[in-house]
Parts: sequence; structure tokens; C-alpha cells
Amino acid sequence: MRWLWLGVLVLSGMTTTGCPSEFGKDGRISKTVHKDSREQIIIIKRCTRDELDRACAPGKENSLACLECGGPP
Repeated sequence: MRWLWLGVLVLSGMTTTGCPSEFGKDGRISKTVHKDSREQIIIIKRCTRDELDRACAPGKENSLACLECGGPP
């Protein structure tokens, strides 16, 4: 039965360390959950194409103004 305990220990070690790029503070999954929750809270208004381009300029894709206008172009 020692092999069973060792197998459980190895599997739990693998799952708890995870992959920081996926599950960490700035991981892909964390960013997706954060974006989804913000999209559900924010009321999307319709912006003109110029307003959308200005609000979602490079580097501002995740800003509040960009999300209010409907997201990145």
C-alpha cells in the first residue's frame, strides 16, 4: 500500500504546483475570469467607430472605457 500513498502524493504535488502561466495571478485563466466578470457587470453602450478606436487604442484594450464601448475592435 505504500505505492498508493506515493502515487497520491505525486499526483497532489503535480496538481498543486500547477502551471503559473495558466493559474497564477496574471495567468490566462485568471485574466479570462476577470474579463468575463467585468463584462457581466458593465453595461455596454454603442460607440462610434472613432470613439471605439480611441478607447481601445493599443495598450488600452482592457480599460474600462474600451469595455464600455463593446471591447476591442
